[in-house]
Amino acid sequence: MTTRTRLLVLLATALAASFVAVADLLRMLVPGFLGGLPVSLLGRLGPGVELAVAVTAALVALAVAGVAAAAELGARRAAPGMPVAPPASRAAPRAVRAAALTAAALLAAATPGDVIPLAGYSFSLTVLIGIVVFIVLTVLRRPRLGILLAVIVGAVSVYAVVAHDADALFPRLLSVYGAALTEAGLSLAHVAAAAGLLAWSLVSAASAAVPAGGVAAFVLRHRVAITIVAALCALPYVVARASWLTPWPAFGGAAEVFDADPSVRVLGLLLGLGMLTGGVLTLGLVLPWGERFPRILAGVGGHPVPVGLAVIPASVVSVLFTAAGVGFAIEAAGPGKDTVQLLLIFPFWLWGPMLALAAWGYAMHRAVVAGRAGEGRAPVAGPRVVGG
Repeated sequence: MTTRTRLLVLLATALAASFVAVADLLRMLVPGFLGGLPVSLLGRLGPGVELAVAVTAALVALAVAGVAAAAELGARRAAPGMPVAPPASRAAPRAVRAAALTAAALLAAATPGDVIPLAGYSFSLTVLIGIVVFIVLTVLRRPRLGILLAVIVGAVSVYAVVAHDADALFPRLLSVYGAALTEAGLSLAHVAAAAGLLAWSLVSAASAAVPAGGVAAFVLRHRVAITIVAALCALPYVVARASWLTPWPAFGGAAEVFDADPSVRVLGLLLGLGMLTGGVLTLGLVLPWGERFPRILAGVGGHPVPVGLAVIPASVVSVLFTAAGVGFAIEAAGPGKDTVQLLLIFPFWLWGPMLALAAWGYAMHRAVVAGRAGEGRAPVAGPRVVGG
């Protein structure tokens, strides 16, 4: 990740943390201010605990962002003209990274409510946009393949609109967004600040030489297995949604529901597509196209994938899934609920932490490969440990 990207991440972190500090301080001092927000994980211990921890963590995040930005700028001045600072100058002190990760965990735990539903709808719509962009870039480089993909996607879209009233979904989703964004603004600021701290910490830790032992070496050696476990977390939900294409729909699907509102089926399948895409993108952390864009894409094909393009989204999703997953696991364990089924279909409690480890392994692997290339040695596809 370039110095400029890291500085932008730290700036976004500082802005989000400032918003959290001001908003939660006002919640402490002004009775009724944003009083309708859902309870966070820490909120179960009392609103005073939640707000005190959130404000403190936000201030720590601001301090960490300032210290880290100063270090990044100092390293940049020490190595003028280099897009990426030398590893020794980029490696932040462990105490700073520890403070960043602690603040990120506390900010995530103090996130009010569950923003996963809103994030799920948003990501599913983003996937549709991504499919269009992918097809356009493919048409420009490989016209026959691109046109074939365009015809298939176009046919599926027309069928969804004609047979299942898919066009009715978007006005309904826009109205939902209008109501949800006002309430979710503070939650998203919590997530943005925590994810920024996590992304910077992962890249900073990866920029240092990886020791021959310890957690870092374990994650680097086993990053493929870790990533596969993370990606497989999408499978139960995808299978459940895919069953809506059969006469035996599971998990909320029913023939009478689809008959009453055909767009419900499309919405469920769209969410399943989003989850499937998330699993595939997770696998990209260990697959070749996660390091270089596929050559069938015009403009970017064959070029290295920026490390930040993988680590930053993975950090955001990791924070979302971990915070919401723990809360969901607590609620799923309540009386009268099928706890095992819910935890298997929504394994956010596992996917979040495993995704963070997978992103860390990816960042370390890219740092090792870049280091070898800088020394004039051929990059090695498999993960290796410096000094090991």
